[in-house]
Amino acid sequence: MNKTTAIIVIIVALLFTGGGGAWFYFSGDSATAESGADNGIEARGESYYLALEPPFIVNFVYKDTLRYLQMTLSVMSHEPTVLEQVTHHMPAIRHRIIMLVGDKDFDELNGEDSREALREEILLEIRNIVQAEKNFTHNPGQVEAVYFTGFVMQ
Repeated sequence: MNKTTAIIVIIVALLFTGGGGAWFYFSGDSATAESGADNGIEARGESYYLALEPPFIVNFVYKDTLRYLQMTLSVMSHEPTVLEQVTHHMPAIRHRIIMLVGDKDFDELNGEDSREALREEILLEIRNIVQAEKNFTHNPGQVEAVYFTGFVMQ
């Protein structure tokens, strides 16, 4: 075997080895990353979402002018049976949210901090309604979050 052929064989072997190592390295990282993400989700369980539809439309007064707020909400729980309870109690939940938001003035609705405080108040209202009717032996979960999916003040 001459010197040129030996160098070509060594280069080809290095390319195959390097390519195989790169494939192993990158495919191993994505599998590890995916399994790590799955482990984080599985530790809490799967998240289930329910949109509270139709959108909420509430009026309020701002500088002697009647204004409107339209917001769409979604709730999240790790227990699908809790979302069934939310659906079952939707009329009471909608009523409490409309009453809660209707009592707010412009400053209590405007701004990120105000919206976050409102979101937490709505979450507590929903939890209270579901909790009042819940049978703990059959349904140990709770609504864990409320998300604004739309918020328009006019």
